[in-house]
Amino acid sequence: METSMSFQELTDKMTNLYHAGDYASALDVVEQNADRFPELSSRTTFWRMCLLSLCGRTDEVISVFQQGLDSGLWWAQSRFQDTDLDAVRDLPEFKRLMEISQEKYRAVRMHIERDQTVLLPDPAAPGLYPLLIALHGGGGNKDSNLEYWKVARQKGWLVLSPQSTQPVDPSAYCWDQPEPGLADILFYVEKISQKYPIDTQRVVIAGFSQGSGMAIYSALSGEINARGFIAIGTYLADPSSLLPLATHAKSVRGYFITGEKDHTMEKAREIQNILRGSNVQFGEEVHRDLGHEFPPHFEESFDKAIDFIFKERE
Repeated sequence: METSMSFQELTDKMTNLYHAGDYASALDVVEQNADRFPELSSRTTFWRMCLLSLCGRTDEVISVFQQGLDSGLWWAQSRFQDTDLDAVRDLPEFKRLMEISQEKYRAVRMHIERDQTVLLPDPAAPGLYPLLIALHGGGGNKDSNLEYWKVARQKGWLVLSPQSTQPVDPSAYCWDQPEPGLADILFYVEKISQKYPIDTQRVVIAGFSQGSGMAIYSALSGEINARGFIAIGTYLADPSSLLPLATHAKSVRGYFITGEKDHTMEKAREIQNILRGSNVQFGEEVHRDLGHEFPPHFEESFDKAIDFIFKERE
């Protein structure tokens, strides 16, 4: 067990092994470290189920699933569409457990409350605060990736990390439905604007993975007065949903941070083609050895993104 490993480091290590096809090693890493993050057991339990399935250990998938439900966990039905679970999907016992999970999900879904994390500029300075809206990825929450966004607060930005109200398990949320997601973000922005002095000319919306797709959708929508977006490891299930928005968003600028080894690269290219066809300006930095993760030296990437978004506008 690597006692100094953060959950983000565990996620990155597991993900890299997974995409390398080394499912057994990915499973070992999760099982050796899962107990250190009890508040995220819904996520690590689901990872174990998927990796055990990929390793052909179907009986253990059922056992882990049952133990998770017995401990109070649940997962949205959409989670079980994951192809990693193909080996167990049609098993009668797995189907029975999915029904139990869905019943728990329905009960919880009715009572989801909005939540957010706010990082104030550090050091604090007088005057208006530029606002960075940082969206978590699918399966994340308001505290996901905050260690990276601290670079923004150190540069004088107020960071708002809103949590989606679309749950996938007790500790994770997604942006599967863009319109409810946009409504959530607008709610948070209004609240923070009432509490802090926001520079409305310096608002940027950023995100990782599915959060970056949601950031692009939000920026192009015109509903949020964002000057631009920062998209890292970009994913959006339906890039064509941006077409009617992009044609009216020529004043928005975007910045992509992509990795050549990222499995979502194709989605990023589809989105960029739509933006290009609608004359939405964007910049990009491509990292040769980067997978689906934040790049090293993210502070430099953040500075480049902000410089591009506000280029020739000051």
